Amino acid sequence: MKSSVFLSDGSFVRNSFIAIGVSLILAFVPACKKEKTTTGKEVSLPAVGNRAPIFTLKDLNGNNVSLSGFKGKIVVMDFWATWCSWCKKTTQELEKIHKDYESKGVVVLGISMDSGGDAEHKVKEFAKQYNLSYLMLMDDDSISKFYGVNKIPTSFILNKEHMITRIYPGYLPGLRERIVEAIEESLPKS
Repeated sequence: MKSSVFLSDGSFVRNSFIAIGVSLILAFVPACKKEKTTTGKEVSLPAVGNRAPIFTLKDLNGNNVSLSGFKGKIVVMDFWATWCSWCKKTTQELEKIHKDYESKGVVVLGISMDSGGDAEHKVKEFAKQYNLSYLMLMDDDSISKFYGVNKIPTSFILNKEHMITRIYPGYLPGLRERIVEAIEESLPKS
């Protein structure tokens, strides 16, 4: 007589392991990570398909630059730092994108996570050394946290409505091609 608990073909044991595995995965994958804003209100971290949170940061000349100022433009935002070796590769790839797509309404924003009293000077020197002409902003430490950046470089691609279409955490081989593909998908078809 077969037991209903232990089937001779081992399917119960296999199905049990599958159920336990799925349960463990779901237990450790948060559905939506929340952060508290400066007002104490909980908000969801930015994710693909969501509207990018508006922010205002200082550029290297001390001027306020707001994401909302690029309404109707595709935006490539890259969180980086001068001390990050992978960021050097990313900034050079973003410079090529900037030159190729600026005339098509694409804005590249480099958001430096350098800190300290000489951070702005370091970023200016870095941009000069690597001939970077796209807009550099200085993170005040709140924007990178608000965007959930925990590794650099991290790039966000926003369509013309500033919906997040891609997030690339860390350096990836072929990053330029991936970003270009996302940009091309957001550009009007001719």
